Amino acid sequence: MEENRKKVLYVDDDPDDFLLIEKMLKGYKTITFELTHAKSFNETQNLLNERFDAYLVDYRLGAESGIDVLGLIKKNQKHAPVIILTGMENGQVDNQAMESGASDYLVKGAFDSQMLGRTIRYAIRDAELHESLEIAGRKFKNIFEKAADPIILVNKDSLIIDFNPSFSQKFDYNPKNKDFFPFYFIDLLVENQDKEKLKDILSTDLDILDFEAKIKIGTDKVILAIISIVTNEGNDGLFQLMIKDLTGLKIRDEELYNLRRFSSTGRIARLLAHEVKNPLTTILLSAEQLGYELPDQVKEESGDLLDTIKKNCGRINQLITELLDSTRFTELEAQRYPLNDILEEAIETVEDRIELKKIKLIKQLSPEIGDVNVDVGKVKIAFVNIMVNAIEALDCEFGILKIKSSNKADKCVVEISDNGVGIPQENLDRLFEPFYTSKPTGSGLGLTNTQNIIYSHGGTIRVQSKEGMGTTFFISLDCI
Repeated sequence: MEENRKKVLYVDDDPDDFLLIEKMLKGYKTITFELTHAKSFNETQNLLNERFDAYLVDYRLGAESGIDVLGLIKKNQKHAPVIILTGMENGQVDNQAMESGASDYLVKGAFDSQMLGRTIRYAIRDAELHESLEIAGRKFKNIFEKAADPIILVNKDSLIIDFNPSFSQKFDYNPKNKDFFPFYFIDLLVENQDKEKLKDILSTDLDILDFEAKIKIGTDKVILAIISIVTNEGNDGLFQLMIKDLTGLKIRDEELYNLRRFSSTGRIARLLAHEVKNPLTTILLSAEQLGYELPDQVKEESGDLLDTIKKNCGRINQLITELLDSTRFTELEAQRYPLNDILEEAIETVEDRIELKKIKLIKQLSPEIGDVNVDVGKVKIAFVNIMVNAIEALDCEFGILKIKSSNKADKCVVEISDNGVGIPQENLDRLFEPFYTSKPTGSGLGLTNTQNIIYSHGGTIRVQSKEGMGTTFFISLDCI
């Protein structure tokens, strides 16, 4: 239908009124109206298969009223612009028409062609606007409700006004639980500086797309998230907040970084072994030869210098061998084995240490966790290394060692946690470095070897720690 031509259905049992209305509409120059006449409720029903731009309906229509016809039209076309016509001015009819969804109400004999044409034109415009708003509303609702990321609507005080299902699921927020009310989003922020920043943003009506903050989920979980804050349309003092959980991305970045660094360390170790072992062998052979060629008097005067040279050459050679072994993907004798059984065997290995320090052991081994295809002996060594480190970090009688297994996205995940002294932030990046240790007698290769074992199985290992709070190792292996 052209923009300046509109189809109108006129419903009235009086043919003279139809001719009068038709003549009026022909006198309206802005739009050309194509008028169709229906004399009854049934005729109207038959004509509704054809779509009209507007409807003029007489209030009195034989057995049925114009309100009945209005309901019929609205059932077929929700946003149809329907104008009720009546022979006398009646406030009750006016109210009834408006409540039933009529676009307007006109009294016969009280309008001319311009007023009638303009009323139809405005009714069509309003109907198109309402329809477009409903379509936009459905789209927004669909996005709002099906969005994978949590979305909330808050006021200037961060009071949560509305939220989508993702927010309810992620934050376990049930509005029927009265313990939640009033619920302010700012209370979920962990850092005080983030709370102050959120207050400033909400007080200045600024749109912020990269507000990074730590957010509490439940009682014992914290996520790192990017919060996008947008002023709500209409400037009604409300803000839309979209929360993007960065924890998974951070974990993947950390795992990729650790894998690259492990590979780099392995290359350096192989280069070092090649460049050092050859001259080291020459030094050792030269020392052996000197032992044969030097006179006995010289050897007596020099004491055990030759033995010292040979001993330290052997020590260097041993360190290089251990470095190569701990940074080189090892050959595996893999077999299918229950992961929980490996954990139980590892726990049994360190049981004496646990009892000696009177440490509380908490086991949360999921009965639903699958089997893994691994070299059982090597994976057991990896778990034992981590458990031993945890036990050594714990205080006697107050220490807690927690071993947990679970399934996450086809992965078997093991968490080994302690409530010990924790690891300083500046030392976390060096934790898997060869020869790095905080122990006075440690070799510094235990965790490097552990990392090697996990990587050799195609798994991942990462660590979280906070001084004074404890440390948690996360190991992930493919489930069968």
